[in-house]
Amino acid sequence: MLGGMVRRGAPLIFGFVALACNVPVAANLDESDANQAATLLEQASLSASKERDPEHEGRYRITVINADAAAAIGLLARESLPPRSSPGVLEALGEGSVIPSRLAEQARWTAGVAGDLERSLRTLDGVLTARVHLAVPLKDSLDVDESPEKPSASVLVRHRGATPPIAASEVQRLVAGAVSGLAPEQVNVVMTPSPSLRAAQPDLVRLGPISVSPGVGSVLRASGGLVVLLNLLLISGIFYLWTRLRTSEVALGEARAKLEPAQPAKRK
Repeated sequence: MLGGMVRRGAPLIFGFVALACNVPVAANLDESDANQAATLLEQASLSASKERDPEHEGRYRITVINADAAAAIGLLARESLPPRSSPGVLEALGEGSVIPSRLAEQARWTAGVAGDLERSLRTLDGVLTARVHLAVPLKDSLDVDESPEKPSASVLVRHRGATPPIAASEVQRLVAGAVSGLAPEQVNVVMTPSPSLRAAQPDLVRLGPISVSPGVGSVLRASGGLVVLLNLLLISGIFYLWTRLRTSEVALGEARAKLEPAQPAKRK
């Protein structure tokens, strides 16, 4: 009887375990991007954990419960997290041929500087993504009569909330300071706000006095069912043992009753 109930309750137990398991939704992140992604998910009422990525040394990953995985992946995609990785100066110069041309060398240098600037902008609280486009003309040192073209830049910053976390003039000074000959007024800055996080939050479900995400609600409901099942199994086990004990007591009483008449006969 008890074994049959355990077998019938096993699928529910396994289903609860699978529902409560954590799954990674973003991996191979640096600590700054991992913190930003975890904060975003927590603000959306999705319980997220930042942990070391076992497949990438010195990197991190973000995990959520299995039931919240789809909502978490969708939210991270809408917020462009983790951001696209741009090569820095060291990475950009490490690529290419053994003897690069001056044009290829400058192109890699420009890409590396833009990547470093994007990384610096993304460290600001509230900045979701940043793209920097640099137009740096190649200088010809042999042509003394040619008037060099002035470098220019364009910066696209997508931020959270209606107010930008940094002024456009500060972005202009930051970018101009990284490129020789680039004037701040030659840097075009575009700030675009991201949709409110409240609109992107999943619908919450009510469980008594609290509101939780649908995934957490499913886990709580499954855990409630598991507790009920375990209580039923415990009660059934106690009832089974009590029944066996009563049966044993009755059998023992009957055996004693059979032995008691025989004892006086031996004494005579």
